[in-house]
Amino acid sequence: MSGQGISKKLSLAATDRDRPLASPQVIVGANASHSDDGVREAEITDVSIIVCTRNRSEHLSRLLEQISRLPAPADWDIEVLVVDNGSTDATPAVAMGAPIPGMSVRHILEPRAGKGYAYNTGLAAARGRAFLLTDDDTQPQGGWIEGMCGPILRGEADAVQGGVRIAEHLERPWLRGVLRVWVAAVEDPTEPPEGLVGANMAFSREVWNQVGPFDVRLGPGAAGFFDDTIFGWAVEQRSFRIAYRPDVLVEHHFEADRLTVGAFMTAADRMAKSRLIALGPEGPATLRKLAVQAPGLALRTLTQMVRFVLRREPDPGFLSRYYRLCCWRAARSHKGTYA
Repeated sequence: MSGQGISKKLSLAATDRDRPLASPQVIVGANASHSDDGVREAEITDVSIIVCTRNRSEHLSRLLEQISRLPAPADWDIEVLVVDNGSTDATPAVAMGAPIPGMSVRHILEPRAGKGYAYNTGLAAARGRAFLLTDDDTQPQGGWIEGMCGPILRGEADAVQGGVRIAEHLERPWLRGVLRVWVAAVEDPTEPPEGLVGANMAFSREVWNQVGPFDVRLGPGAAGFFDDTIFGWAVEQRSFRIAYRPDVLVEHHFEADRLTVGAFMTAADRMAKSRLIALGPEGPATLRKLAVQAPGLALRTLTQMVRFVLRREPDPGFLSRYYRLCCWRAARSHKGTYA
C-alpha cells in the first residue's frame, strides 16, 4: 500500500445550501443481514455517512452540527445514517432534530448491543456508492467528505483511511508511542495503521459486498477492539486498493477518563482478548510470541509506580509490557474454540 495515497490537490465545491431540508426518517429494526442486492439502482446515492452511537447525545449533536457546516460537491447526493445502538438518552431526539442542508438524515434503531451489529445494520440500510464512517465523538475537518469519498467515486481507490488527530485539550506530554495508537490516533505522514481505523474510514459498496459483515464478537459493546482492524485486513487480502490520506482529518474528542492508568490497563486486557478472537486458530501461538517481549515488566512497573505517585502519569513503557502480559494470559486461558 502506497504511503503517499492519492494526490492532495482536491477540487472542492461548496455544499448546495439552497436545497430544501429533508425531514429525518426513522427505521426501526433494520435488517442487519448482509446482501449485495438490497438497494435498487434507482435508490443509489453517492455517499452514505454512517455514525454508530449509544448514549452520547451531546457528542452526536456536535458531530451532526459540524457535518452540516462541511463543504461537499454540489452535485453529490449524500445521506447521513445515525445508527442508534439502544440509547436511553436524548439520542433519538438529536438525530430526528438534525436536518442537514443538502443531505437526507435517517435514524436507524439497532437494539442488539455492540458496534458490530450497529455497523452491519447501518451498512445494510445504506444507499451510497461510497460509505463514509466516523465515530460520534469526532469533529471532521474541512474537505472531509470529498477528500474521503472522491477517490472512491472517481475509481482511484476502493477504500480510504483518513487521519485522526487528538483534540488539543486531550494532548498530554506523556501521550506518545503506543498510547497514541490506543486512543485511535492516525497521524504518521507515510505509514498507514494496521488494517483500518473506524474513526475515519471509507470504502465502496463493492468492498462491503465482498468483505462484510463486521464480526459482531469484536469492537465496543463486545470484546472491545479489532472490529475495524480485521475488516481492513480482509480488504487488503482481497487486493482492494486502499488510499492513505492522513491529511483528510477528523479531530477525536474522546472522554478524558480514557487517559488514566487504570483505563489504559483495562484497554490492554480487552485488546489482548480481542486480538485472540481476531487471529482465530493462530491466536494463541501469536500472542505467546508477543508475550516473550515482556521482560522488563517488573522494572517498568516500579517506574510506573514512581511516575504515578509523583505526577499521576501513565508510563508508556509499562503499559506496552503490560499489554504483552495480557496477551500471554489470554493465550494461556484459551479454551480452544472461536465460535
